[in-house]
Amino acid sequence: MATQSKEEIYFAVCNAILKMEVAKGHLQWTLSDISRESNVTRSLIYYYFGKEKEKVLEEAYKFVISQIFNIERAKTVGIRERLRDVLRDVQNMPYLFVLYYLEKNAGTQFGKMISQAEAMLLKAMQSEFPDLSETQILEIYLKELGAIAFQLPPERVDHLFVDYIRKNTL
Repeated sequence: MATQSKEEIYFAVCNAILKMEVAKGHLQWTLSDISRESNVTRSLIYYYFGKEKEKVLEEAYKFVISQIFNIERAKTVGIRERLRDVLRDVQNMPYLFVLYYLEKNAGTQFGKMISQAEAMLLKAMQSEFPDLSETQILEIYLKELGAIAFQLPPERVDHLFVDYIRKNTL
């Protein structure tokens, strides 16, 4: 068995948690389900996520939000590259967008985390691209959401932003 990096373990476990949340319902899964689905031992899940399902789910949500919204701005990439990364993540974590859609306005803890992350992302985009109006920033974000829902292949991202590319703003 090949050794997995911490990020690979997080990704596998988070993907399994998202799948189980959609397939079985909110917290209707067990850590054994997650272990089987992710092919990660329960002891590694305990080590990285803890033993309580609520905490495991919260850690999964934090990881997913970190990946999608790049809140820490750990990697500074342009809008197109960020969208390519997000599209690849959604291809590899297909339940991600389903949970996003279900939770966004549900008033749940995850829904609140999404709303905060979106607000932070829009604010960060505005400061990274000060020449764009608030409406244009929102337009870009909505294009991103549409690309995700449509399952746009990552290599087609540039087609979404032709007008912005011509203006050299992205």
